[in-house]
Amino acid sequence: MSAGLEAGPNLELGAWQKLRMRAIFEHCKWDPQSQDHSVLARYPLFLCSRQLSELRSLAENLSNEALQAESEISRRPDLWPVLGIARRIQRALQSGVSQGATQYVRVMRFDFHLTDLGWRISEVNADVPGGYVEGAGWNSLFAENYLNAQAPPSPSRRLCESIRDRLDAGDVVALVHATTFSDDRQVMMHLAGELGRAGLRPVLAGPENIEWRNDFACLKGETGSVRVNAAIRFFPSEWLPQLRAESQWANWFSDSQTLLCNPGRAILLQSKRFPLVWGDLKTNMDTWRRVLPMTVSPDQVPGNARKDWVIKPAFGRVGEGIGMENVTSNEEFRQLRRLAERTPQEWIAQERFETTPVRTDDGNVYPCVGVFTVNGEFAGIYGRSSRTPLVNQDAQDVAVLVRNDANRGER
Repeated sequence: MSAGLEAGPNLELGAWQKLRMRAIFEHCKWDPQSQDHSVLARYPLFLCSRQLSELRSLAENLSNEALQAESEISRRPDLWPVLGIARRIQRALQSGVSQGATQYVRVMRFDFHLTDLGWRISEVNADVPGGYVEGAGWNSLFAENYLNAQAPPSPSRRLCESIRDRLDAGDVVALVHATTFSDDRQVMMHLAGELGRAGLRPVLAGPENIEWRNDFACLKGETGSVRVNAAIRFFPSEWLPQLRAESQWANWFSDSQTLLCNPGRAILLQSKRFPLVWGDLKTNMDTWRRVLPMTVSPDQVPGNARKDWVIKPAFGRVGEGIGMENVTSNEEFRQLRRLAERTPQEWIAQERFETTPVRTDDGNVYPCVGVFTVNGEFAGIYGRSSRTPLVNQDAQDVAVLVRNDANRGER
């Protein structure tokens, strides 16, 4: 079992049900149930302060190395095909090479897993990371039940404060998302509340509601358009070309006078094929090389070693399309392997690592600790746990608390 990362006992059912109801109404956690099981775990995970310090340092180093690498890759269009970037997006990036005018707030989430060799990451969510509702709301609600432990910082608050520091009171912030998806809507409603408390004016919008004038983002209305002062995009970069041409989707990849979180160029880091270009960069990637397992194109994996590698799509999300032998069903694994062999430029193979399980009242689970950074600085934690080493859409959201060194986090 893992040392220093431990699960607390299940909360009494009535107390947990009250937290669940508050999560829905106070923090917009509208999807607390998935089919026949609860999305929200009844137990918390406890980190010790030493582990928190280590995760903070690793995430900040990873974030800063990534941003330096992105700056270099953005000037190297010869590397974009290696990353699996669609040609239409490549053209948008080419025409949108920064002239120094673009304003950004950058948020990332690194997914950490504890192993016998220490912390390892499986990926970075550098484009439209999720987990704000849980990393802010569920953590803080659970912390109320423990005298000797506290919630990490709220990633929602850190993000909104970072935006507020660049704007004036009452400025308009567009929350751009796929409006038909309730799981996206809940995140935007949650962030809207935080922006309002920060003194800003949030407006929910779909990407089709945004137009661009002289490098400024504007919100279209029945009587014209209104310039917005900032935009938080919760619509994946690789989806943007699917919008109608009149949506001006390519402008998300171009210079912007409007403060953007995140810019379209974040796709350069979002691609899981990012490690395949490290050898062509001058940027020092020491932290990444230390904590990310070896990553190669699928056609470089010997046939007799496939069980030692995990197959992933270059732009998969929430664990979709991941193949892990003896975890993914045999039939699904064979299908994914065939797809990766047919189009290796759209996939990666990642050397498999063994996650250390954590004991809970309901049995062993495999935790994933998502660590947020905003502009390169630690900004909070989002926890998930799975019954298998593959943390995907079936995983539970679990509160992550930091216990004081002198105690064990008792209630």
